Amino acid sequence: MSSPLSRPTLAAALALALGLGACGDDPPRPAPVEPARASVEPKVKPPAPVVAPRSPDAAAPNAAPAPAPVAADAGAAAPITRAERPPLPVEVPAPTSIDDAMKEAAAKAKAGDRDGAIAVLHAGVSRWPRNATARVELARLYLAAGEPGRARPHAEEATRLRTDWSTAWNTLGRAELGMARLDDAASSFQRAIEANETNRHAWNNLGHTLILQKKWSDAVDALEQAVDGDPVEPYMWNNLGMALENLDRLDEARAAYEQGAAAGPHLAARNRERLEGLDSLAVVPLPGASGGTD
Repeated sequence: MSSPLSRPTLAAALALALGLGACGDDPPRPAPVEPARASVEPKVKPPAPVVAPRSPDAAAPNAAPAPAPVAADAGAAAPITRAERPPLPVEVPAPTSIDDAMKEAAAKAKAGDRDGAIAVLHAGVSRWPRNATARVELARLYLAAGEPGRARPHAEEATRLRTDWSTAWNTLGRAELGMARLDDAASSFQRAIEANETNRHAWNNLGHTLILQKKWSDAVDALEQAVDGDPVEPYMWNNLGMALENLDRLDEARAAYEQGAAAGPHLAARNRERLEGLDSLAVVPLPGASGGTD
């Protein structure tokens, strides 16, 4: 097993922007009417057309097709995609124990009631704040809801309560990745690996973060660790293939995509087909990386 990667020193940031259309209570007013001259009818200048702002994710005209996205496992947290959660219910039945709270939350989440699961587990954590396992489970629920900002404090507290728990550090890294705090995420994934060098999710997530930072060689090193053993998730092979592709190591990238495609996911298969017949990417745009969800 290779030693964990050194902590990245280059800062990276992801810009998150939302295009918002104009709105208001009053209807739009036309431009002032020009004074009439002799028998000439007054001319009214029509209001300027309202152009909807372009989404930051919209493709530019004549842009090259985007490559297939890089997947992150129970790894990368989902980007923030929903509005702020309303306040938790004021009245939540008090759990009799933190174990009962976790069981009830798990049952609600399985039934599709994620908000109910969060409310129950939040009540449990409020009463038993020093339970690291409950903190991590609550953080995971927030991550599944697309709220990394709310997940992070609970994951961070779990790492304080159990400093050598690899899962807590990996969960913290996922929250930081979802908040576009790439350097912090890389550091947390490295701490997860230090606590457990066989944590393949942490290796994959570190590799995914390094891809977002365009540190292709370091990403390959991390992702090779992720696929070195069992079990290996198919998306780990896809991520490795993407990193190799950006280094123009196409034969190795094809092999990685084939390994992922053999396990069934369509993403790796599409990427393998995309490289069909190419000897080098030196004359075509290199693919980028996009975030993934668990």
